[in-house]
Amino acid sequence: MREFSDAAGVAWKVFRAIPHSSPSGREKVLPEAFRDGWLVFECHAERRRLAPIPEDWEELPDGELARLCGEAVVVPARTRGRRAADAAPQRAADVQAVLAQVLDEVCEMRPAPSLDTGELIRVEQTLAIAANAAREAVALRRAMHDTP
Repeated sequence: MREFSDAAGVAWKVFRAIPHSSPSGREKVLPEAFRDGWLVFECHAERRRLAPIPEDWEELPDGELARLCGEAVVVPARTRGRRAADAAPQRAADVQAVLAQVLDEVCEMRPAPSLDTGELIRVEQTLAIAANAAREAVALRRAMHDTP
């Protein structure tokens, strides 16, 4: 397991997940990219998955892990039935707060032509976080509107 902070200062843990073989053949229904395992990125607010696993992920610099985290797919929170419907509005509010924070951070930066390469990388990583938060907010809003 590794720990790092992204461009927005969010602390993440990352570790490798390996599917286990089972008599049910669950591994056969996994998308091919996930059959050899995936990286799990976790912070206080969300969990993400990335596959396939980069061979040298354990030795990558924190900035590269943050970039991979930005590319990872957000995993819906594990809640079931009525609890899921009850939790969705709070989760949507949390995700929208993250989205607002990272967009504000990018908007407060100097104009792009005056940024150095490191600052542009930070913008890229921060916008990836915003894109993931926006995708999750849309999915949560749709789920809330689809529930009776």
